[in-house]
Amino acid sequence: MLAALTLIDWIGVLGSLAIAGAYLAVSRGWVDAVRPGFHLINLAGAAMILGSLVYRPNAGAILIEVLWVAIALASLLRWWRSRR
Repeated sequence: MLAALTLIDWIGVLGSLAIAGAYLAVSRGWVDAVRPGFHLINLAGAAMILGSLVYRPNAGAILIEVLWVAIALASLLRWWRSRR
């Protein structure tokens, strides 16, 4: 199975690991969920997955990744506004 994965597939896998890793880091208290790092990792992970979905579309997966992007962007905007 791993041999059949393309570069685009691997980008999606790395995106999934990024999102799961960010969630683990917050759950373990290694990262503060209010600070931008957590949301930037989620945004990057979702973008990587969305990029891979361009080549192998799946409506449900696209929807959840668009939601992840929207949540991350809204959270980053809220953080940025609170700094002003």
